[in-house]
Amino acid sequence: MSQNFKSHSLVLYKNAPALIEQVGDKISIQTAGGKTVKVREKDIQLLHPGPLKSLGELDRAPEGNLQEAWELLQGETVELTEMAEFICGESTPCAVWYAWQVLHEETYFTGSIDQIVARPKAEVDVILAKQREKEQEAACWQDYLQRVKESATLPEDLSHLKDVERMAYRKASMNRTLKALGIEAVPEKAHRLLLQLGLWNETVNPYPARFDCATTQPELEVPELPDEQREDLTALETFAIDDDNCSDPDDAISLDGDTLWIHVADAAALIKADSPLDREARARGANLYLPEIVINMLPAAVTATLGLGLNETSPALSFKIGVADDGAATCLKITPSRIRVQRLSYSAADQLMESSPFKEMSVITEQFRKRRIAQGAAQIDLPEVKLKATVDGELYNLSAQHELNIKPPVEYSVEINDLPRLKSREMVTDAMLMAGEAIAEFLIENEIPAPFACQPPPDEPSTPETMAEMFAYRKKFKRSGLHLEPALHAGLGLERYTRATSPLRRYSDLLVHQQLRAFIGGESLISEADMLARMAEAELGGGNTSMAERLSNRHWTLLTMQQHPETVYRGVVVDKRDDRGTVLIPELAIDVKMRRIADLPLDSEIELKLLQINLTELDFTCRIV
Repeated sequence: MSQNFKSHSLVLYKNAPALIEQVGDKISIQTAGGKTVKVREKDIQLLHPGPLKSLGELDRAPEGNLQEAWELLQGETVELTEMAEFICGESTPCAVWYAWQVLHEETYFTGSIDQIVARPKAEVDVILAKQREKEQEAACWQDYLQRVKESATLPEDLSHLKDVERMAYRKASMNRTLKALGIEAVPEKAHRLLLQLGLWNETVNPYPARFDCATTQPELEVPELPDEQREDLTALETFAIDDDNCSDPDDAISLDGDTLWIHVADAAALIKADSPLDREARARGANLYLPEIVINMLPAAVTATLGLGLNETSPALSFKIGVADDGAATCLKITPSRIRVQRLSYSAADQLMESSPFKEMSVITEQFRKRRIAQGAAQIDLPEVKLKATVDGELYNLSAQHELNIKPPVEYSVEINDLPRLKSREMVTDAMLMAGEAIAEFLIENEIPAPFACQPPPDEPSTPETMAEMFAYRKKFKRSGLHLEPALHAGLGLERYTRATSPLRRYSDLLVHQQLRAFIGGESLISEADMLARMAEAELGGGNTSMAERLSNRHWTLLTMQQHPETVYRGVVVDKRDDRGTVLIPELAIDVKMRRIADLPLDSEIELKLLQINLTELDFTCRIV
């Protein structure tokens, strides 16, 4: 077809019709959108010389018989104008434009404007079958979306809804269903949709999966504890002091004259570096303590063998810790041992603090504590609570959440207990910190690569006294982290510190034990390069675990508030920004953003009542009673 451009000709521009208005150095055309554009000759193709008064004339569909034209043109080669005559019986601009659309669709014909051939019947049959399949899929998709809008999904919809669940667990970055419904593709919105559809109920806790935490117990073969020489320390009065219902006791304390023994579950005797148990613990990073269940870092058989006080005598790695006059802790001895442990709760131990040996142990730890405080340890005494969630009377089995089925509402309860500042808890905490400082010095003196816990000081150190001051001071602290080079841990007030008293619960502690065990046994140490890689993996897993725990606690706290909407809570104003601020609810250890509190001074107490909960956003609002 010759390119004889003139006014009122029909041309093709960017696969759309256009009308030539004027021909000059450049050609002025009117597009389908009504705009006038100047183009070069090579930018357009002539479809019909015209005259065409307006592009609106092309909106009229011409009469014709496409099927008959296709059959007649089998084996023939024609131009676009001829094809229009075969289909419509005419070659008007409207007929030619229709013919071009048929060609562009490539169902019955293929080729260029100047050379068009009819497709063979076999090809057309395949194309039409695919088109019908697509049309059917599109119709099914629209039916599915309508059912979602009406909250009337069917079992056949689960394949699409599984993808929504993957988004809710943050395992996908895009979702077709949410996009089609005009819903932002974020985990919180997917969570809300699953609740609306009844596929999840409110007890489903998505946060462990969102942070890639393992939600099943480790199932690995546990070897027998090696038969080796252990120092007999069973004559010492030894106490494992923990929270009520603690299932994995891994540290204990004894008094020996003017020194303390800190005994720790001898995890490295059983879990060798790079063993399957070690790799599994490294991937998990730490125990996952959720209100509904505890997911362990190590198999239960490890705790059964090594847990302090679970058997008549317990294997331990024991550290004899001395305290200098200035309160500095030193490691006098490290030895594999066998101990006899009496288990106590903090509340039970607190009743014994004025009797021996607790009184003497407390004197030693208080001396150490005074030094820490003098060195800038943060004294933050904000409320803490411990949650336990039960669903239908049992701890919720997290792994069951991964089966996407209709989950009807269930009976659940949440027990929230505050963690009082008991003298026994402070004593045990400081005893373990003493061990951490003393072991860190031992590692440094003997050039043993190990993870040291470090935290930079806040920009403006202070000694907060009120709840609001403590709330503000906590925000000023920078994150702690694991480093191969020892440095200050400002929050604890210690120049050198490593975590070593929870090897059954935290992988970085297990790393320290593996190095200490190798050193005292004359075996090869983990190199600095390997240690850095293991520390990084442990820190990632531990960080994810901490986030999952924090958000899970908030999830279940909101649910218990929802169960008791008439409860009046005591709140304390701990932060203010103009008319807005933050109110802390001590009995729940949770804070809420509030408006219209400009006239309330910091640390003032108010009474609050729940207004609304947004479970998927972990947000809630209250009103002042």
